[in-house]
Amino acid sequence: MGTHIEAACAQAGTRGRKATARRLADAAARTCCSLAGRRPSDVDMLINVGVYREDNMGEPALAALIQEDIGANLGQPPTGGSGTFSFDLLNGACGVINAVQVESSMLGSGVIRLGAVVSSDVPPGDGNPAAALLRPSGGAILLSWDDGVAGFTDFRTQTFPEYEDLFTSGLVWQERRGLRAPRHGNGQHRMVIAVKPGYQARLVDCAEEATRRFVHGLGLSIADIDLLVPAPSTADFLDPLQARLGIPGDRVAYTPEDLDGAYTTGPIAALQAAIRSGRLAEARNTLLLAAGAGITVALALYRQG
Repeated sequence: MGTHIEAACAQAGTRGRKATARRLADAAARTCCSLAGRRPSDVDMLINVGVYREDNMGEPALAALIQEDIGANLGQPPTGGSGTFSFDLLNGACGVINAVQVESSMLGSGVIRLGAVVSSDVPPGDGNPAAALLRPSGGAILLSWDDGVAGFTDFRTQTFPEYEDLFTSGLVWQERRGLRAPRHGNGQHRMVIAVKPGYQARLVDCAEEATRRFVHGLGLSIADIDLLVPAPSTADFLDPLQARLGIPGDRVAYTPEDLDGAYTTGPIAALQAAIRSGRLAEARNTLLLAAGAGITVALALYRQG
């Protein structure tokens, strides 16, 4: 028995209407519910893990807005009834796996019956070249408890603080220069992303170490992993990691090309590819892996049968 994936959906922003973090998350959540044959009102807990938003918006909590947009039990639940609890959980590329772990604990205890994890990111729009590498995208996963399948059984998050300065991001205040137009304020916050040389190499080192510890701690070997679902899936991360772990390409769920550059949606995009190809259903042991700033590595094992 364990946490079962009912549906997963990842979508890239289109060239039409302006892509915002909120709209992308809304669209993914609605599509995911449709794929699972569920209504938004069936969701008992909704966790948003998206980090980067237009205009560097930080408040209010985006999860509450998404809940309102899709119509997931608005207002106070009736006496004796149930509502939807929503909140943001921000941990970069590892956010999806962290949120799945939280949902799993709540599902296992019987507190909730259906959980949703949503993600979305868009370039903040401040002209920062690093931020422009983000692919506007949104994703969602629906999770439920199933006594007949194992599902998600084990999780691990490991941080390597000795490398915390290799990737940093944050907001800095920038004063407006020259004449200031009325109602435009004295300045604006600007997103600054700094990546030092060697970050990708250390990311691979940490991901390999954390993966081996996790798998061996479960009494398994790398050979027992039938499918790897990775994020990020860029060649300079995934190719050397595969080589070190000895996992062949036919046991990897690759992110589709139209979702290359997805950030928090990365794990969902790879998972969606595994579902569509039928490989998730065929794999006995599937390993979800995400690595990002911190350096932090998050892992989850999904078992079939």
